[in-house]
Amino acid sequence: MTLTRDEWLVIRWLAPLAFLHTLIYVFLVPPWQHYDEPGHFLYTAYIIRGGVTAPDDVAIAREVADSMYRHRFWPLGVKPDLLSPLPPGIPTDQRQHPPFYYEVMAWLLSPLRYLPVEHQLYAGRMISAFLMMLTVVTVWRVGCIVFANEPQMAVILALLVATIPAFTDLMSAFNSDVLMNFAAVTAFLGFAILMRDGWRLTGLGLAILGTMVAVLTKRTAVPLLIPLILALIWTLWRRPIRWWVYLAGSVAFTSVLLMVSFTFNSQGLHPRPWLAMVEQEYLRVKIVPWLLSWGNWERAWPWYRRTLEVAHNHFWVRLAWGHIAVWPPVGDWLFAGLSIAAIVGLLRGIWQRTLLTSGWQSRWLWLCVVAVVIAWVALFGRLHPLGDGTPYIPRGRYLYWAMLPTTWLLIVGWRQLWPEQWRRLTPYILLVAVAIFDLAALLTLVRFYY
Repeated sequence: MTLTRDEWLVIRWLAPLAFLHTLIYVFLVPPWQHYDEPGHFLYTAYIIRGGVTAPDDVAIAREVADSMYRHRFWPLGVKPDLLSPLPPGIPTDQRQHPPFYYEVMAWLLSPLRYLPVEHQLYAGRMISAFLMMLTVVTVWRVGCIVFANEPQMAVILALLVATIPAFTDLMSAFNSDVLMNFAAVTAFLGFAILMRDGWRLTGLGLAILGTMVAVLTKRTAVPLLIPLILALIWTLWRRPIRWWVYLAGSVAFTSVLLMVSFTFNSQGLHPRPWLAMVEQEYLRVKIVPWLLSWGNWERAWPWYRRTLEVAHNHFWVRLAWGHIAVWPPVGDWLFAGLSIAAIVGLLRGIWQRTLLTSGWQSRWLWLCVVAVVIAWVALFGRLHPLGDGTPYIPRGRYLYWAMLPTTWLLIVGWRQLWPEQWRRLTPYILLVAVAIFDLAALLTLVRFYY
């Protein structure tokens, strides 16, 4: 994967731009005001002071709670109990998540353990900004592969990802999602190399390593295994495959998976021991009730509609803990319109066969479609199993592992809406629109916090 002189010139301005842009969010947002940031930092601090399984360190918890109070995290009149022998109540405990990200951050921040907690927090945020820079450069590299004859489109793709307000806000936080999102983009780079070049050690290594790191970081990335499997199948069999082969293969794979995962007796469906262990140690959800809950369509449908609205808005134009909206309701309606326009454009391109070719690019299109569809299905799956009360509405950040295919499909679908002679210029309209909302997001943060 040798880079040309022109490509190095792009990296030399794109990487610093992405890093400096993310640093604005790093220092503009006050301490602890990113989503779940106190819990992510505290988990790392506990590991620094005693390891993953060590008991709570009351002293560091008090430091964090005091800092949160001084930086007006809680409403007026609310003050944490710093004299209690137990750690103060700090939202939200992240120790149910895999420890991989927190162990890495603990190793990096351990030399700073005696500095004020705010300094340690900002050091962690700067690591996130560095990962955001790598994410943007990796997206650009994927664009160079899939837009081989249009290098300017690779730059537009990278700049779009770099300026989406909600994504940049999260990627500037002390949050395990940052590492997961970077790892997922790295995996998609591996998929693109494999699909273009066949079996190459670089592509295979990036695909497997990126997927493995993403899954080890957060359970949210488990659906990434499906694009990985699909990319490996297409790399193994590079000739065209008929539709009935996909159907038969899917049925066969699902049947085998059900047989090796469950047993059935007079008392109903039960997970096999290995799946029961995965339930308890990793997934944190009972598989059988979760599967059966999908059949309650009448109860689930209103929550699906609500989740679609909330998650889509949070994906694009919600900041901090989700309580700061960028230019409402204009932002919500604009990005909803762009999404609908992209879907219509994709359907038009597929129907007219202007998007489908006999080469690997057509399979890349379908890989992105599959990834985005799976991301949304997995998001709706977070509503299950449905109980009698109000379920938690999952936010758009759970879709960010599929940010690259989402943005790529947005550009491609948007272009298909326009006449052929205008298609090379229309992505710039998209970029300008997102950049305007990026600026609006910064102004919104200034007005809200200062």
